[in-house]
Amino acid sequence: MLNIQSPLKQKPKKGALAVGMKIGFFTVFGLLGWTVALPLIGAKIVNDAVFGKRVTPTRISLTYDDFKADTDRQKMTFKSGKNTLVGYRYTRKDGERGKALVIVSHGIGCNMDSYLNRTAWFVKRGYDVFTFDMTGTCLSEGKGLKGLMQSKVDLHNAIEFCKTRDEFKDMPILVYGHSWSGFAAANMLNYGHKELTAVATLSGFNDTWGIMRPHAERYVGKLGVMLKPWNRLLEKIMFGKDADGDGVSGINAYGGPVLIAHSVDDPTVPIESSVYVRRDEIDNAEVEYILYRDRGHTLSRPVAAEAKINEAYNAHRAEPKLDSKGVNIFQYNVDAHYRFSDKETVFATDEEFMNAVDEFFTRALERRAAQTKEEKNA
Repeated sequence: MLNIQSPLKQKPKKGALAVGMKIGFFTVFGLLGWTVALPLIGAKIVNDAVFGKRVTPTRISLTYDDFKADTDRQKMTFKSGKNTLVGYRYTRKDGERGKALVIVSHGIGCNMDSYLNRTAWFVKRGYDVFTFDMTGTCLSEGKGLKGLMQSKVDLHNAIEFCKTRDEFKDMPILVYGHSWSGFAAANMLNYGHKELTAVATLSGFNDTWGIMRPHAERYVGKLGVMLKPWNRLLEKIMFGKDADGDGVSGINAYGGPVLIAHSVDDPTVPIESSVYVRRDEIDNAEVEYILYRDRGHTLSRPVAAEAKINEAYNAHRAEPKLDSKGVNIFQYNVDAHYRFSDKETVFATDEEFMNAVDEFFTRALERRAAQTKEEKNA
């Protein structure tokens, strides 16, 4: 008698099932590879190319020898993640303690010495100053700059360090952040730095994509917007919770005095990328705004000096370019822009602008002193 099984009861061959699962597996993960992994790898390659190199002193630079007749300094080191960062405390020659501490934080492609003219200016006005090299910059450790969020992390750790030092005990703390650090000065307020007396965010961008987008579109057109989710995902992988927040959210969370200054003709941080244009989203009543139209990116340089630099650069643009091999792209841009100008012009200091910052800091210090007095008398 024949034994005939129903087709419904027949078991599929193991070989066919295994082949089907393999095809499904490779299809799913192949698609994930093309749609997630490959773009993320591409974003990492671009990030490493842009931020992976260290910054060394620029061709035209200031040194302590330019200011040692008027200031004393003390070397200090602190940790930011795994890296040791190097900074200096600057004080008056007579040893008199400053009325407050100003943390001066530098822009990308530069270092703390690039801001020595502003550092010395504050010291002459009766402040102590702490300034430092960011991760991957000059005296500080780090294989490279890592990413735009690193300035926020480093400035936060610099503030935490200053709060622990006996040299700065009971001193009001003020922050002067420019460009990359203009972004950091606003964004690091998301860490909850209520102890700060005031913050100046100068020529700063509100968020990382806001400054990356115009540069991405310069190379790939409107398709550059497609990089946004991968840039954001990579930042979260690299920086974790430190990647959260932006300038506006930090300023609102802080609630204290913030000076926001920008120039309409800024070629480095376009006005549309700035914190300034987001002022309608800022509900911090202690914020003061200054909008310039002819000061470019630096702000602290006289308008005439800025015009002289641009004139010299435009007159020599046809000359051979600098060798960019192995050089950090941001440092290269600084060197390329200033190589036809003299040191005095590049580091000229505008009294009007610096006075505006000083007056803002002074008002904040007076308000803080009045509040402290009221609390003691309560």
